[in-house]
Amino acid sequence: MKIRDPDLYIPSILLLDDESPIHSSVRLRLGDNYRLVDAFSPAEALAIIAREPLDLCLVDVRMPGMDGLSFIEAARKIDPALGYVIFSGFDSDENLRRAIPLQVFEFLPKPLPDRSRFERVLPDWIERTRARRKELALATNNANLVRDLELARLEREVEATASESAREALFQTAGMLTTTQALLLNATHILEPVLKKDPGLSQALRSLREAHHQVDVASGITDEYFGSAYANRDSSAAVVDICTRHAIAIAQRLIRGADHQSVDHRTLGREVAIAGLTGIDFLILLVPLIVQALSLATPGTTSRVQCDALARLDEAHRGMRSHDFMWINRRNALLSSPGVLLSVLANANAPLEADATSWLRGNTTASLQIPIRGLICGVQKCKGLAGVAIRPQSQRFEILVALPV
Repeated sequence: MKIRDPDLYIPSILLLDDESPIHSSVRLRLGDNYRLVDAFSPAEALAIIAREPLDLCLVDVRMPGMDGLSFIEAARKIDPALGYVIFSGFDSDENLRRAIPLQVFEFLPKPLPDRSRFERVLPDWIERTRARRKELALATNNANLVRDLELARLEREVEATASESAREALFQTAGMLTTTQALLLNATHILEPVLKKDPGLSQALRSLREAHHQVDVASGITDEYFGSAYANRDSSAAVVDICTRHAIAIAQRLIRGADHQSVDHRTLGREVAIAGLTGIDFLILLVPLIVQALSLATPGTTSRVQCDALARLDEAHRGMRSHDFMWINRRNALLSSPGVLLSVLANANAPLEADATSWLRGNTTASLQIPIRGLICGVQKCKGLAGVAIRPQSQRFEILVALPV
């Protein structure tokens, strides 16, 4: 059942009664101000409730096959927020007892009650259903939030444990490579005079030198790791150029078909670290943006990730850019602080304003399917800001992220 914003549509009232004159009478009274949905059997009414949200249900207590109270018990399992008003020619103690836990607002006599009173209390009944629906939606969202936070916590612990294990293994490997490098260098120094005198052993000397070269390369890779954003999750600096290069490599591994798309990385050309973020924070912020850009880009085209220096963060949204982009955290950003501007640009259509708004609130849409909670948390943590180009002002997909240094 799709939930709609209650402030944007006319109240809907379901009337369940097996007598056609009752339907005609209610429609005559309420049809001008309410959307009336007719059902002549409980089965038909249950199908309607499962299909669409309603604001009130008027129910006859006596019907063939299933009485009104049994119908309400079944309907509440489908839509627990919906409120009910029962039409009845008699109010037995048994009916009243059964109605207590069923969100029945009132018993009304048949034929229909006084018109002025009936129409006066209808808005209150409808508002009670809408308020209940909001409460249930909030409770569901809170439950989902708690679940998501717990999953995130577990994922973080698993990731941290795995990362620490991998780091320890790589550290041991780096030590072994250093030892191997020294042994090869010593062996080459000892054997080189002997091998030079015997032309038949020249291939052995070449293999020894090649092994020494390969160990040098492997040692360089481990050295780069220990100077990267991965080295220490909690303290490694978010150095813009090297972290951006890592983010691009990760994004290309994550997305299918990225091997057919190139990324033009335009660097700052000097070592600059983001203030208030660790290297892993920066990767969590940037990787989803690049993945989203590559997933939207036309195959075979080149996407661009560009880094530029800013004298002040507010340079990011001055002039026409303030109209071309939807921004987040602009009010809380350190606008007078120097910073860097990261631009992610792809050969794809800019999103519509509604999609961009939802995406920047941490949701996904049909066109923007990569969640960017890392971006939202990152810019809030370091007091930066971010914006997404929107149509029709902009035609190409572009994301700007301004971060303090």
